[in-house]
Amino acid sequence: MKKIYLMVLAVILVCLTASQAKAQWAIGLKDGWTRTSADRTNLGRIDESYSPLSGYDIGIQAHYSFADWVAIRVDMDYMRRSHRMDRNLFLASGVFTEYHNDYLMIPAMADFSFGGKALRGHLLCGGYGGYWLKAKVKGKSMSTIIVDEFLISFDESRPFTTENQRFTAGVVGGVGLSVEASSHIGVNIDALCYYDLVSYNKGYAHLNDPRYLSTFSLSLGVCYKF
Repeated sequence: MKKIYLMVLAVILVCLTASQAKAQWAIGLKDGWTRTSADRTNLGRIDESYSPLSGYDIGIQAHYSFADWVAIRVDMDYMRRSHRMDRNLFLASGVFTEYHNDYLMIPAMADFSFGGKALRGHLLCGGYGGYWLKAKVKGKSMSTIIVDEFLISFDESRPFTTENQRFTAGVVGGVGLSVEASSHIGVNIDALCYYDLVSYNKGYAHLNDPRYLSTFSLSLGVCYKF
């Protein structure tokens, strides 16, 4: 067993040494569009249906290339992850809520690349951690008093409660395309899917009601290579 460990360590050291001449740092900015959906069991609420909404993804990206085909990439993103809930019962027709959730997301991914020197494709996979920064809701609710309008519009910030799980984590993966504009400037387009493994709802005292967010992100980034 010790021999196996020593062989693996030797291979890693040889790879790192061989790729040292090609090792390269890059750091840049990204901006993009997101589409988020919410998955839940709908326990006790068969009158609710959920649909995805669009948002945005802005942040910083950092790359460290071990060789021309493999790198480590870490991002820090401010991501809007939004979805919508509609009430389906006849009396509640027209009632809906849009949830606009802002997250700090930190994905860490392995970046496997292929292609030519100026134009390369990328396969990205890894995991992420995140923190729910703030929440806002807008939509229409039924009036509880006798007024002229049966439906009342609302648009407000939503305070966090003990039912909210503000930390999240999950898996991320996707594909990308990069173009070398010069020896120091690179442009990349990425299509990534984020899937939460942690429910954003902790549940109630007598009801376990897990809910998960999944987000598709399409972004454009510009990096400076050192």
